[in-house]
Amino acid sequence: MKTSDVAINAVRAGGLRALEYFEQRDSLIIDLKGPQDYVTQADRNVERLIIELLSAEFPEDGFLGEESEQIPGGRQWVIDPIDGTSNFLRGMPYFCTTLALVENEQVLGGWIYDPTRDAMYSAEKGQGAFCNGSALRPTWRASFATALVGICHSSKLTAQELANRITGALERGAILRQPGAAALMLCDLASGRLDALFDLHLKPWDSIAGLLIASEAGAKVSHYLADPNWRISPQPTLACAPKIYDELCGLWPEATAVKLL
Repeated sequence: MKTSDVAINAVRAGGLRALEYFEQRDSLIIDLKGPQDYVTQADRNVERLIIELLSAEFPEDGFLGEESEQIPGGRQWVIDPIDGTSNFLRGMPYFCTTLALVENEQVLGGWIYDPTRDAMYSAEKGQGAFCNGSALRPTWRASFATALVGICHSSKLTAQELANRITGALERGAILRQPGAAALMLCDLASGRLDALFDLHLKPWDSIAGLLIASEAGAKVSHYLADPNWRISPQPTLACAPKIYDELCGLWPEATAVKLL
């Protein structure tokens, strides 16, 4: 079986398991890792299932999961069992399961499954981006004045910094969205439903699968793996319509220092 087929089967199985937990979420035990940073046995069990499925096919591979210890390997799978846990726990159907494959510090593939809509987003380096097997061909806006802009809110962003970023976009005429699952927002951008997204401090399991999908769909995206400490230190996540990039950097100057893929 091809690596991509194994990956799709694993992330789909994980997402469907997450959906089962979503439907019985009131019975879940919830722990708090930090401010507004929740984890449940659903997160842990979904991640364990994905690791088991991948390990059965690729026993030499390593793993970097949000909820488990890092396992090194020549190839390494990066997993977020439930991106959008806060939404998940509050009954909001905007969450996903993400998986990326890294080898020689390059992202070779990214797979994101939205179980509430049965939407499988996928990309392999140099092969294009797809949703349920159909190629993504987004049509983006050319300026903030007509754009729909995704806002992420990492815990390292102060309230004033977030307010300044929001105010600047609104003053340019943008409409904002903050749905609460960065990986799925990157899929929305790759599909043409968003025109820009930027955050300085997202973690790898939130970002790298979606960044590859957005890049393969034609977006301008940040090079998350440019920093050798990307596994342990949150990195910038930037994705936008190519024609909006210059305006984005003028509006949010910190974006100019972000290395692009």
